[in-house]
Amino acid sequence: MAIPVNLYDLVRGRRVEGPRIEYIRSWNPSDILHTMCAFANDIDGWGGGYIIIGVDFSNGSPHIIGIDRGSADDISKELLGMGDLMQPRYIPSGDVFEIDGTAVYIIWVPAGDRRPYNSPIIYTRGKPKKDQVIERAYYIRKLSSTIRANHDDEMRLMEVSRSHPFDECINYDATVDDLRASLVRDYLYRIGSSLYKRALNENIYDLAYEMRIAGGPREDRRPLNVGLMFFNESPERFIPGAYVEVVRKPDPTGEGMIVNRFDGPLDGQIMRAEEFLVNVVVSEMIRKTDGPQSEKHYNYPPRAIRELLVNAVYHKSYEINEPVVVTVLPDRMEFLNYPGPSTAISDEDLRNNRLTVGVYRNRRTGEYLKELDLAEARFTGIPQVVESLASNGSPPLRIETDPGRQYFRAVIEIHPWFLPIPDGDDGSTLEDRIVLALRRNGCMSMRDLSEALGYRGVNGSVSGTVSRMMSEGRLEYLYPDKPRSPKQRVCLPKDQGSR
Repeated sequence: MAIPVNLYDLVRGRRVEGPRIEYIRSWNPSDILHTMCAFANDIDGWGGGYIIIGVDFSNGSPHIIGIDRGSADDISKELLGMGDLMQPRYIPSGDVFEIDGTAVYIIWVPAGDRRPYNSPIIYTRGKPKKDQVIERAYYIRKLSSTIRANHDDEMRLMEVSRSHPFDECINYDATVDDLRASLVRDYLYRIGSSLYKRALNENIYDLAYEMRIAGGPREDRRPLNVGLMFFNESPERFIPGAYVEVVRKPDPTGEGMIVNRFDGPLDGQIMRAEEFLVNVVVSEMIRKTDGPQSEKHYNYPPRAIRELLVNAVYHKSYEINEPVVVTVLPDRMEFLNYPGPSTAISDEDLRNNRLTVGVYRNRRTGEYLKELDLAEARFTGIPQVVESLASNGSPPLRIETDPGRQYFRAVIEIHPWFLPIPDGDDGSTLEDRIVLALRRNGCMSMRDLSEALGYRGVNGSVSGTVSRMMSEGRLEYLYPDKPRSPKQRVCLPKDQGSR
């Protein structure tokens, strides 16, 4: 059996979230059957999970204790029988692996194609006797525990089971030959999978089936959409809209607009679009202060760009033939994908950048992005954007959508230091221009302020306006007790972040 993840990281709970891993000290068929059923039901859209036998979880961390390698064949045989006990029938994948010289048995339980699944409440070996009544139940995961579903859980399970994620569907417009073995092997090498060496000599048909990126009967095996997204050089041929556009608009009217397109495997799209934005759009400014330290800010923090780009690629619907579009304007950057956020997220939560979802739209896509270190655990992307903007001194993230939630637009505004100061021809007042100059440059001498506004030397209009704004409390001196000091500076009040 092949597990297309890094086994060392898996056993230690890295990259794969805790609720998707069940550690069991030794073979316990009843608990394992119920947990298999719960992972196959995948009520929260995590993508199934892994049962690791021979590991004790205590004091908040896993400890490998191992199993008797000679018992692996018996475990595998009984495991197949357990799959027969589930309704509908489920075929699990399990095998023995060596971690740090110790044998453990790992069962991979992807979300089932025929959910919902139920299983006997009481496990008994062998086929049930004729006319034997077996009490059955649905099982689900709640946090890191397997529980029997109650009535409300069953209703929710039925609801989520009616939909099948697009990235897990078979694409009948493609063949397995459209999956590139070189891309699959490169992926396995990059994540450190034990499957990599086998993949060097295995044909793409068997390899794709083992990795669950192909499905259907053997005589007509076809790739899943997620396989085409990551392991074909031109996924947009089969999935229109599976690419990223970066649009630079130096003028809001669109005059002089430049469009750059990034296609290929999804992970490559993200990395090349990110590299382009960081190299072409992002700039850094260092400003000296009166103290020994200097201040440094980006016009757009690179971490925020990366997270919003990944978020857009991860959460867009690939059934909608529209690409992810990143628009760069003189004063902001916008990340657009379709459709919008779930209606389960309130307008207030959107205004406060609190985004959580019950079921992910592209759960297998998320697994691959996490393995490649492009995405992290659930619900962390937007908080990291918020934190990186705050650390950079940038305006807060703004999320926009329409009443019908047909689109999702994340907007990050340029850092105030990088805002162009208007010359007044656009109707801006001198007061506005003074405030903008101070936001951009911090505290300034009267001469520097006048020159930043386009005057030579100290300008009388600027001095008079500054004096009036001082009396109104809209500006203040850096050294209020030394008004004539040569080190004197004009500042915005502290609550406006000018220092």
